[in-house]
Amino acid sequence: MKYGIAAYSFPCSCGFAQRDGRGIETPLDAWGLIDLAVESGLASVEFPFHASLPDLSDATIDRLRARLEETGLNLVVDTPTLNEANLRAVLPLAARAGAKVVRAMVSGVLEGARTGFPGGWDAHLAASEQTVRAVLPLLEEYDLTLALENHQDVTSTELLALCEALGPRVGVTLDAANPLAVGEDVLEFARRVGPHIHNVHIKDYTIHTTASGYRLVRTAIGDGVVPWEILLPQIKEVAPNASFQIELAALYGRHIRIFEDDWWQGFPPTNVRDALPALHFLARHARSDEPWETPWERGEPFADVARWEREQFDQSVAYLRRLIPHG
Repeated sequence: MKYGIAAYSFPCSCGFAQRDGRGIETPLDAWGLIDLAVESGLASVEFPFHASLPDLSDATIDRLRARLEETGLNLVVDTPTLNEANLRAVLPLAARAGAKVVRAMVSGVLEGARTGFPGGWDAHLAASEQTVRAVLPLLEEYDLTLALENHQDVTSTELLALCEALGPRVGVTLDAANPLAVGEDVLEFARRVGPHIHNVHIKDYTIHTTASGYRLVRTAIGDGVVPWEILLPQIKEVAPNASFQIELAALYGRHIRIFEDDWWQGFPPTNVRDALPALHFLARHARSDEPWETPWERGEPFADVARWEREQFDQSVAYLRRLIPHG
């Protein structure tokens, strides 16, 4: 099994995250991310063109493809939330760069907070399906797969419905820790969407209880609650051609307010038995008496945050190599 790195692994040094208007002066761009992957002995990179490349000219895309071929790295291209015009612009560029998978988000919702979504969540899912349907001919023309991510918003049932309705050119980017943000069990979520997985974000969290539910707080892979020793072989069995990207999570904790009535208004009626696996998981793994704030949330200097990020990344790479040698 070969691993790669997603740009989100370094949100501070990549310049994607800011606090109080401050940002890193020298963000890690596409070339820096490729160098980091090579240095770490990884097999792929994943990043958005618009935030990682100086421009989207043919010359720049050709330079990117040449660098990837030189290093032997595979590429997954990120896009923002589903938008037909954006997809029509990105898909040809992704193919020109040599990618086979383009990852997209169904929405920008985080923490499962779908209540009050403009126009209603069901209408948004229907519109998302139509957006993807409009670009199916382009996916076919450029031999690409659009892999929809469970970005703390969609459930396994919803992802399955989209994949089955849209056909083989549409699959899943499984963020393996994000089922916890919609009240689903990690292993069960992966099992349900398994045959449709084309890309995996390897991420880990610790869980910290609150009066409203729980916080998910980033940690090095292997130091959190995700049972990777079970999950990685499970995914590999059902999706043998999937790519795997190391993604260290957001710099601030995600608060899942699962014990508030309003939170549940964003979801269809749920049998309590369906929620029990996630609640059992929470009961086994949640911490109630440990500090949870990250260096970013404590307001520590950027240099210290970047050092903490790099330590987590190196620790994650080492863990995955121990877990599955030659990965």
